Amino acid sequence: MKYARALLFFLVFAFALSTGGYAVADEAKCPLCGAKLEGNENTDYQITFEDGKIVSYGCPHCGLWEHAKKKDKIKSVRARDFISGEWMDVAKMYILVHSSAVPACKDNWIAFGKKDEAEKFQKGFGGKLYTFEEALEERGRQPLGH
Repeated sequence: MKYARALLFFLVFAFALSTGGYAVADEAKCPLCGAKLEGNENTDYQITFEDGKIVSYGCPHCGLWEHAKKKDKIKSVRARDFISGEWMDVAKMYILVHSSAVPACKDNWIAFGKKDEAEKFQKGFGGKLYTFEEALEERGRQPLGH
């Protein structure tokens, strides 16, 4: 019995070390499309709701849809600039839609912090460029999966 406890303790300790001291959680995914968040960090769109809940979406395609549908329940929103990966106030960003680049969702919506960088990307990959307000309005008119 003494050895069984010692072995059990050792196994739990070894598992804790192998996971950095944390239990292994389910893989983080976009709550709307199911895309993995890991690997899509530069397309992350994050909403903080009035109740304090923070939700990350795989890209502006999903995040803008949720944003448009729940405007009155939102405290703040931020997104990552696709080029730098830096978090920014989404209201100051530009959104490129339907380019040939597909970094996250198939129906791609990509956020840029600088208009000139968005325009350069657009020249190479096509698509239509929106201000944040235009993108929010456009995405709000569409069904979830569009």
